[in-house]
Formats: sequence, structure tokens, C-alpha cells
Amino acid sequence: MTKLTTVYFCAKCQAQTSKWSGRCLECGAWGTLKEEQAFSQGDQKEKQDVPPGKPVSFSLDSTPPAVINSTKLPILDEVLGGGLVAGSVTLLAGEPGIGKSTLLAQVALALASSDGRVIYVTGEESPAQIRRRLERLVKIIPAGVEFLDQSDAAIVAKTIEIEKPTLFIIDSIQSLRTPGVSGEAGSVNQVKASAATVAQAAKSSGVPVLLIGQVTKDGDIAGPRVLEHLVDSVLFLEGDNQERYRILRVLKHRFGTTDEVSLMSMTEHGLETVLDPSSELLCDRPRGVPGSAVTCLMEGRRPMMLEIQALVSPAGYGTPARRATGVDSGRLGMLIAVLARRASISAVDKDVYANAAGGLNARDPSVDLGLATAIASAVKDSGLDPRLCLFGEVGLSGELRPVPLPELRMKEIKRLGFSQVVLPKKQGKNAPSGLEVREASTLREALQMAKII
Repeated sequence: MTKLTTVYFCAKCQAQTSKWSGRCLECGAWGTLKEEQAFSQGDQKEKQDVPPGKPVSFSLDSTPPAVINSTKLPILDEVLGGGLVAGSVTLLAGEPGIGKSTLLAQVALALASSDGRVIYVTGEESPAQIRRRLERLVKIIPAGVEFLDQSDAAIVAKTIEIEKPTLFIIDSIQSLRTPGVSGEAGSVNQVKASAATVAQAAKSSGVPVLLIGQVTKDGDIAGPRVLEHLVDSVLFLEGDNQERYRILRVLKHRFGTTDEVSLMSMTEHGLETVLDPSSELLCDRPRGVPGSAVTCLMEGRRPMMLEIQALVSPAGYGTPARRATGVDSGRLGMLIAVLARRASISAVDKDVYANAAGGLNARDPSVDLGLATAIASAVKDSGLDPRLCLFGEVGLSGELRPVPLPELRMKEIKRLGFSQVVLPKKQGKNAPSGLEVREASTLREALQMAKII
């Protein structure tokens, strides 16, 4: 016989334990264990009474292929490979205030303007607040945009099955509650049970569903990690709500690739696609200024040119400051040490500030060479050639490691009007004509090619 037991669930790594503790034993995070009810396994007799299943060959499977329907919003269609699949459940996650509700409001208006019918569950905001947002985006709200002011997951699921709209939007999944499940709305139990109820209704009715999932900077319990295995696709809207740009990234997609990203800007008319990200990010770049270097990173399979800035100043206190915006602070410290040890450029006793201009988060390791060159340029107080671009990963011994897709990067560098590129050894093949390629095996060689040392 099955029994209801209590387990403790880590919101960060999903590890489970039978006893509560202040720190997760798996990932080491503090304060992430939350109580959850679970059913224990039945006894051996119950297992023996279960009949076996009958396997079927894939060659005999006659299930039709998934049908992709356009959302009528190019921002979403681009990253989802054409649109939403019938009966699919897509989770849109991001920090509060980043623009998730604005993006889904744009989807609702686009579909309704094309004779579609969209039902919007107003769980987190009132219908009046949603209406005001829609009115900021368009003058007249299409009749096809309807709202459902409900927080009961069972009622929401029944509405999906009966009404069968073109698209069903739930803002947000943390506002729903399933009767008979312990916990308040937003708890692990409620979020998982509500998402499972909605997903079952979506698949049985063939209606695509878009869920909003709130996530804090620490990836707390309300975040997408709890729901990733329950949904078909996970989209993450990242950026700083104080900055202009946003990146829509695909973390999971059962019906296509996860390589696509979309760079958007927040305007008074909502989120708009940036058609030429590299030109947009470099439009205000100062030329010939010490501490400024241009690199090319990859977001999915899209190359983007980015200016990396560094400022070096005498330390005012005993411990030098290290501040990084848009780049990994750990790699900043590593590159400062590598520059001192392998290239004889010392900034270990100085305050160092690094910034990825434009407000983007440069996570690609290929920005190492650009960041190290910017620091060296600031130390030497010598500006770089404005037509020079650098990319490559830097190792602890000062070597330059190869990075993926160098051909795409070089094409983008040439397209933006740059005439010189410094990159790792053996990665300069198939360079476009007119681009001077300088291959370096070490950081010291790269700095010499950039005329810093």
C-alpha cells in the first residue's frame, strides 16, 4: 500500500532528502530545502500484480509529425524554429520586471490580429492591469484577446479542453493552485501539480500553452528548474531591467534546436528585434582609447561583435578592487594573474574594472583575449588600432585555445568593416578576402601582434 511521506526538495539542484537541514548536501546551497509531500513505493505484492506493457517497434509507429504553427510574432518564431507545436507547453522564465508579460502580450495581440483566439489567465495581475498593458501596445485591442480571471488549475485545465483557443497564456504558473495538494500557491507541490494538470489538458486538446515562470537572481523555488522536466520548451529572457537590451534564449526545445537566440530592445511599443546586433552594440564605440578592445562572441550560432572595456587605477586600499560588469569576475582575476606571470604586464596591485559595453552578459570564453588585451592596453595607456578585433580562450599557461565557429566570426568581423583579426593558431583558415589574419599561440604573441608590447 502506498503511503504519504514528507521529503525535502532543493530548489537549486532538485536533490531530495528525508530530513531538513540548513544546507543542501548535494550542491552546498543554503536555505533551499523546502518541504514536499510524496508517495512512497508500494510493497512487493502490489508490484507483482501490475501487468507488463507491450513494446511497439518504431518502424510501425504511425503517429503524424508535429505541426508547427506561427505565433505571428517574428521574435518567438525565430527562436522556436517557426512557431509553437499543437499541444505543446512552453515555459517563459526570467527575473521580475524583465519583460515577460510584455512579450506574451505582444504574442496575444499578434495572433488575435490574424483571426486567432487567445485566452489570457490573469492570475498575477488584475484584468484591468493587463488591459492597460495591451492598450499601451495598440490603440484598439482585438476582440480575439480574452481573459480568464481564475487561479484554480482544474478550472483552467477544463477551460483549455472545452474552449480550445488558438493559444492559451498563463501569467503566471506560480499563481495557480490545485485543490487537494498541500502548500500555498507558488510552493513546490502546487507549482508542479498545477503545471502537470495544465500540460495534460494541453496535450489532450492540442492547444499550445505558454506559461510564465518567475525566477529570482538566486534561482529560487519559483524558478524554471522545478518545471523543466514537465514542459516541452523553456525560454529564458535575460538582461538587466535597467538596460535597453534583452536576450531571448532557448534552454530546452523538444521540437528543434537550442542554438537560436534573439537580441531585442525594450521600447515604448514593446520588445523589438535588433536586426543587426553587432552594428548596434558598436555604434557608440570610442576609437583609439586605452582600455578598449573589440571581440566577437557567439550567442548560439549568431556571431556578435562586442566592445570590452577595462580601467586600471592605483589601489586606494590594501586589497586591490576587482569589479566586472557583463563578464565573469572569476575569469577577470585569472586573466590579471596570467598577464602578470606570462606576459610581464602587472596589474595585481591595482584596481581593475571591466565592462562589456551594451549591458550584455558575455559568457563565451572566446572573450578572454579581448578582455586581457583591454587590461593590457589600460596598463600601458596605449590605444589599439580601431580596425583590430581579437578573440580566443586564454589558458593558465598563457596559451591561446581554439574556439568554435571561427569562420562565422571572421565573416562578421569583415562585414563590420574591420581589417585585422588576432585569433588562436590554426583557426585562420577560410578567412574572407581583405581580412588580415594574425594567428598567435600564446597571449604574449597576441599582445605583440596587437602592438601593446
